Amino acid sequence: MPWPPHPFTFTCPQCHWCKTTVPPSDALREGVDWFSNCPSCRHTPLDVRPATQLEILKAKLERPFRPRQ
Repeated sequence: MPWPPHPFTFTCPQCHWCKTTVPPSDALREGVDWFSNCPSCRHTPLDVRPATQLEILKAKLERPFRPRQ
């Protein structure tokens, strides 16, 4: 049985854009659950690290209010 990946925080070293994702399943969607480049400035690669508990809580609270993709 597939397991969802751990939450990640993506940060752009160039423009300091930051996004924490909490994937609901193992099917990652580019630009929603996973980022390979910065959506703000298109810089590649991004800094990726495990999300902290506070970042995970904030991302889960924001989830119902984001527009559907």
